[in-house]
Amino acid sequence: MPESNLQHAVNPERLVQTFLMGSKQSQSGQRRLELLNKIAALGSLSSAAKACGMSYKGAWQAIEAMNLVADQPLVVAKKGGAGGGGMVLTAEGQALLSAYLLFSERMQHWMRDLEALSPGVLSQLDIMRKVSMKTSARNVFHGTVTEVINGSVNCEVVLAVGKEMKVVAQVTPDSLERLGLEVGADAYALVKASWVILTEALEGRFKTSARNSFCGTVTAIEVGAVNSDVTVDIGSGQMVSAMVSNQSVESLALKVGTGCCALIKESHILLATAD
Repeated sequence: MPESNLQHAVNPERLVQTFLMGSKQSQSGQRRLELLNKIAALGSLSSAAKACGMSYKGAWQAIEAMNLVADQPLVVAKKGGAGGGGMVLTAEGQALLSAYLLFSERMQHWMRDLEALSPGVLSQLDIMRKVSMKTSARNVFHGTVTEVINGSVNCEVVLAVGKEMKVVAQVTPDSLERLGLEVGADAYALVKASWVILTEALEGRFKTSARNSFCGTVTAIEVGAVNSDVTVDIGSGQMVSAMVSNQSVESLALKVGTGCCALIKESHILLATAD
C-alpha cells in the first residue's frame, strides 16, 4: 500500500497498536512514549512538552506516572550545566524508547505487507476496536470531536455522533489533555440510563438547561417492580435507554410507538477514548 494512502487510512497505526497491545497502547500511552523521544532529543521537559503539544504540568505528571510504574526511573533531572539543568533518560528509559522506536518501524512494514496481502483489512480494525469496548453505561455514542471550548475549571467538548446529531459534554482541563481530546479526535460519549430524563415530545415548545435533547419514538418498555427501562429511537441509527419510575411512564403515557424526548445534562456525559 503506498505510504500516502496508508497515512490517509483511519488512524491505521494506532488501530494496529490497539489491536496488538490492548490497553497498554492507549492514545495517552503513545503520547508518553513520544514525550520520552522528545526529552531524549531536546534534553528539556518544557521543550519536549511543547513539541508534543502538552502543557508543562501534563508532561510532568506523565513523567511521574511513567517513573512510578517502571521498575526503575525512566527520566531523571540533570543538574547544573550551561543550560541550568534539564532532563535526561536513564539507561532503562533509553531501552524502553529504543524498543518503542523499533516497534513503530516494524509496525509500518507489517501494515504495508498486511494491506498488500488483503486490501481493505486495516479498515476492519476500527470495527474490531469498537465491538471490543466494554462499559456499564447503557448509552454509548461514538463520534468525532468537532469543537473544544477551553475553560479554567471545565471545558466543553462537542462530539458529532450521527447525521446532524451532536453530543455536548463537560470535562476538566486535565481530562481533556489526558484523553487527547482535540478537534478531529475519535471519542465515545457514555451515559448511564438513570441519568436520562424523559419528557413529552413537545416539538421545541419548551426550554431546558440540558444541553442535549434527543426526540424520537419509544421502541420498547421493560417494566420492573419500581422502575421501567424505556428505549427511544432518536434517529441516525441511535437508541437511548432511560431508567425511569413506573409512575413517570404512566404520567407521560409512554407506550411503544409514542413520541418523547430524552434530556441529558452535559455534566452527566462521560467521555472516553478507546485503548
